[in-house]
Amino acid sequence: MRVPRPRILIAVALASMAALLPLAVSGQAAAVTYRAALVGANEVPPTASTATGTFTANLDEAAGTLTWTLSVPALTNATAAHLHQGAQGANGGVILPLFQAPAGAPAGAITVIGTARAADLAGPLAGNFANFVTALKAGNIYANAHTSANPGGEIRGVVFTGATPPAAAPVAAAAAVPTQATPAAPKTGNAGQLDGTASAAVTAALLLLAGGIVVGSRLYGTRRH
Repeated sequence: MRVPRPRILIAVALASMAALLPLAVSGQAAAVTYRAALVGANEVPPTASTATGTFTANLDEAAGTLTWTLSVPALTNATAAHLHQGAQGANGGVILPLFQAPAGAPAGAITVIGTARAADLAGPLAGNFANFVTALKAGNIYANAHTSANPGGEIRGVVFTGATPPAAAPVAAAAAVPTQATPAAPKTGNAGQLDGTASAAVTAALLLLAGGIVVGSRLYGTRRH
């Protein structure tokens, strides 16, 4: 039995659309890069340290992982480094250990890499990767490197994505005392939206589908006359 040409054209259009839709899905699953610049001026209270460091990370929400690198080329008597939960201008508790020097043997530099999952989180976010992601997107996570001279932190930097880090909130006098920070409300992200490539792919598929229907209808109408 011969299949009418209009049905063939519509079937081809639908198949093309089905092939292009995975692009939209893959666009949503792409990892997002975060970074932090660690300096003494970011500490609460600030330190006079001239040391600097960088923290970079790729967040894969679908996989539930944060793949990270911490580099501090020169830091006298470095004892530890962590991610903390706290906004700019406030201190907060440890949520992810990054580095720990052997007891009695502080380091002169820090270069470490790792992949964090829910089981690696500590403190108020222990075992909760979703809440960690919420705090990360809100700019309420900072990297902090500790030394013998500054056990509360010698250099730190907020972990952020985009062009500039979030602005610091006004600091009260009591902020100099380490306290547990309260997570801020998460910023609106791009959940449920398509990136440019995926959107273009879906648009092209819809146009192809519409074209197939129009052409098929005309052919079908011509044959009936």
